[in-house]
Amino acid sequence: MKINRVGVLGSGVMGTQIAGVFANANIPTLLFGYQEHVKKDLDKIHTFKPEALTHPKQASWITPLSLEDDLAQLSNCDLVIEAIIEDIDAKQALFKKITPHLNSEVILATNTSSLSVNQIGEKLGKFKSRFCGIHFFNPPRYMPLIELISTEETDREILDNLEGYFTSELGKNILYAKDESGFIANRIGVFSIVACIHHAQRLSLGFDTVDALTGVKLKRPKSATFRTADLVGLDILKHVFEQFERAHTNDPWHHYFKTPEWLNTMVGNHLLGEKTKGGLYKKEDGIIKIYQPENQSYVKAIYDIDKSVKEILKKDTSKQLTLLKSNKHPQAQFLYSVIKDTCLYSAYHLKDIAHSTRDIDWALHWGFGWEVGIFEYWQINGVEQSLALFLEGNEEVSTPNWLNDVADFYIEEGAYSPMEKSFVAYSDHSIYQRQLHRPTLMGESNKEQGQTIFENDSVRFFHEGDGIAVFSLKTKLNTLNLEVINSLIKAIEIAEQEFKAMILWQDSAPFCAGANLYEIVAGAKLGMIEHQNLISSFKKKAWQLLKPNLPSLEDLKPINEVIELLQQALMSLKYSKIPTVAAVEGLALGGGCEMLLHCDSRVVHTESYVGLVEMGVGLLPAGGGCKEMARRAAKHENMFPILAKYFEQIGLAKVSSSAMKALEMGYLDENDLIVSQRLELLYFAKQKAYLMINKNYRPEDVNQTFKVGGTTAKANILAQLTNMKTGEFISEYDDFIARKIADVLCGGEVDPGTEVDSQYLLNLEKIHFIELLKKDKTQDRIEHMLIKHKPLRN
Repeated sequence: MKINRVGVLGSGVMGTQIAGVFANANIPTLLFGYQEHVKKDLDKIHTFKPEALTHPKQASWITPLSLEDDLAQLSNCDLVIEAIIEDIDAKQALFKKITPHLNSEVILATNTSSLSVNQIGEKLGKFKSRFCGIHFFNPPRYMPLIELISTEETDREILDNLEGYFTSELGKNILYAKDESGFIANRIGVFSIVACIHHAQRLSLGFDTVDALTGVKLKRPKSATFRTADLVGLDILKHVFEQFERAHTNDPWHHYFKTPEWLNTMVGNHLLGEKTKGGLYKKEDGIIKIYQPENQSYVKAIYDIDKSVKEILKKDTSKQLTLLKSNKHPQAQFLYSVIKDTCLYSAYHLKDIAHSTRDIDWALHWGFGWEVGIFEYWQINGVEQSLALFLEGNEEVSTPNWLNDVADFYIEEGAYSPMEKSFVAYSDHSIYQRQLHRPTLMGESNKEQGQTIFENDSVRFFHEGDGIAVFSLKTKLNTLNLEVINSLIKAIEIAEQEFKAMILWQDSAPFCAGANLYEIVAGAKLGMIEHQNLISSFKKKAWQLLKPNLPSLEDLKPINEVIELLQQALMSLKYSKIPTVAAVEGLALGGGCEMLLHCDSRVVHTESYVGLVEMGVGLLPAGGGCKEMARRAAKHENMFPILAKYFEQIGLAKVSSSAMKALEMGYLDENDLIVSQRLELLYFAKQKAYLMINKNYRPEDVNQTFKVGGTTAKANILAQLTNMKTGEFISEYDDFIARKIADVLCGGEVDPGTEVDSQYLLNLEKIHFIELLKKDKTQDRIEHMLIKHKPLRN
C-alpha cells in the first residue's frame, strides 16, 4: 500500500506529534486545526521534550490548515486520522463535517484511546468499511506500539495494508485490539497503576517507596508508578479513574477505580505533575521531594526498600512470587498483591480485549516499557503453582474457566488463545519476511538462528547460509572489551577467506555503547598503561583477590597494546577484501561510533544516537575516530570550517539525537540507508552487502594519503577554545584535553595541506590517549562515570 498524503485532524499536542511521525518518514502531512491556533500549534513541535522530529527540517513536510476553510484539501489524502478531544459527540460532528470532502478510496481513522470505535463511526455511511481505530502511544515518535481496532464493518484488507505500512514505513509494532474501553495496553497497564495506588493506600506506603518497588527492580521503567503519573499529568490520571469507574461497573475490581481523595485534592489545587512543576514529586533547591497526602506537604524522597524485600527482588524471577507471599513485610505484601491482581485481571479480561496472551504481554512491552509481560511473569513462576497461590484463602477471587485448561501460556508453537482453545502462531503477513530475527516472548520458540562460526562470552559470529557473515556482541551494553577486539580481528580473517561480505549487527540495542571503561581504568590503576611488569602482575592478582565480585582481569593486556589491537581491528574492517556493513540501532558511542565509521556502508535505524564522546571521560578517540573525521574533512574544498565543526562535536562529546542528525554531523554519508523499522536492519544490511558484491567490490588503498589542516587550522580552533575557557564554558582540564583532540584532527605540527596517511594520525591518537590516561583527572572522570553514570567536570 502506498500512502502519498496524510491528513491529521486536530492540532493539539497529540495531533501535532502524530503529524510529526509521518513527517519523519518524509510523508506530506496536512495538519488541521482552528485557524487562529494551528500555525502556533505546529511551531510548538520544535519545543517538545523529548523531540518530536528527527530533524527540525522535517517540519517542512507538515502543512498547517484550517478546519473551517481548508477541508477541500482532504480530497488529496489517502489516510485521514482524527485526534481531537475524547468526546463522542465532538468526534462524530467532525466526521460529519469532513466526509463530503473525502475521496472514495480514503482510509479514515480515529486515534481515540478509550472511546468505542464502533460508536464513533456509526454515522459514517459509505465510509464505514474504510474506518477503524489507530491508537498511537505518547510520545508517538518513540513509543513503538500502534493498536489497530476494527469496527464490525471494517474491510479486513484495509487493516492488513495498514499493518504492513505502519510496520515498515513508520517502524511500529502492531497489535489488533478489540473495541473495548482502554483497548489492550491501557486496559492492563492502567489497571496495574490503579492496583498500585489501591494497595499502597491499603498498606500505608509512601509514593516514593512504591516507585522504588515498581520500577527497575521489577524490570519496569525507572519512572515506575507515581513518577509516570506526574509525567502523564494528575488531571489525566483523575480522568482515567473516572472513565474506568463509569465504563466497568460490572468489573470484579470496580471498587479499585474510585478516585482517591488525595488525587481530587491535588487536581483541585492545580498540582498536576510535570506540567505545573509540582505534583507527587517536586524539586526544591536540588532536593527531590515527595507529596504527603495527610498534611498536603512535601518531604525529602527516600525511596526506602526493606532489606528482606530487596533480597527477594535480587533473586531469579521464578522464585519471587512465593517468597513475596510468605514475607509479611507490607512492602512484600504490596508487591504480591499488585502482581496477583494484575495477573488475575489480565486473565479475566483476556477474551474481552485481545486474541491471545501474547497480545497483552507485547502491549505491556511496547506500550508501557515492561521488560517482562504479566503472562510471562506468571509462567516463569509456574502457571498452576501461581494460580494455587492466588486462590489460597481467596476462593472468591474471579478466575476464568480457561485457566483450568492450560499448564503454560506459551509453548514453542505459540501463545494460548482462549477463543481458539489452542496455541496460535505469529501473524504470517508478508511484511514480516523482512524481520530476519523476529522477537518472541519467554516460552515461545527462541531457537538460535543461523549457524555459529565461533562464539565466546563476548561475541557470536554466525552466518545464515547466504554467504554473508554476521558479527554480534554479547557484552553489557554491547561494549568493546579485549575479547571483542581479538574476536573482531579473527572474524575478519575468517570472513575474508570464507564469505562474500560481513555485517556488524546486534540482536538488540544498543549497537555499541563504547569501550569497557572498567578495563581501561583498571589497567591504569595497576600500572599497565604502557607495559606489564612483575609489580603490575602482582597488583592484578591482588585486585582479583580483594575484589572478587568485579569482572576478571586475568587476560588484561597493557592499555598501549589494547589500543594498537583496536586500531588494527578497525583498520582491518575498513580495508577488508570483502564489503563490510554496520547495522546500527540505539547508542553508537565512542568505540561504537568508530566501528561504524570504519565500515564500507551503514544501515541505520531512525532512533540511533551517534557520537565520539571520549572527552566525557577525559580521553580522546583512539580507535581511528579522529582520523576518520579528518579524512572526511579533507574531502571538502575548504576543510577549515568542517574541522572546526568536527572539533566542537568531539570536544563537547555531542551525541546525535537521531540518524538524521548523525548524517548532518558527518558520522553517516548520503549513501547510507536510514530505516524506520529496527527489525528490518539486518535485512537491509544484507541488501546493501549484495549490492556491493554485485558491483565487484574493491577496498580502498590502505596507503592512500589525504590533506590535513595543519597548524593554521589548529590555531583557528585553539582561538575558539581560548574564548570558551575565558568565558568559563569549559574547565582548565577540558581545555587540556581539547588541545590534544585539535592536534590529532589537524594533523599535528605540519603545514596546512600536508599529505598524511591513516597510520600517521593513528599514532597521534595513541600518543595523546596514553598521555591523558596517565593523568589523575582522567582516571577520576572514568571512575565517576562508572559509579555515577554521568560525566565529571574536574
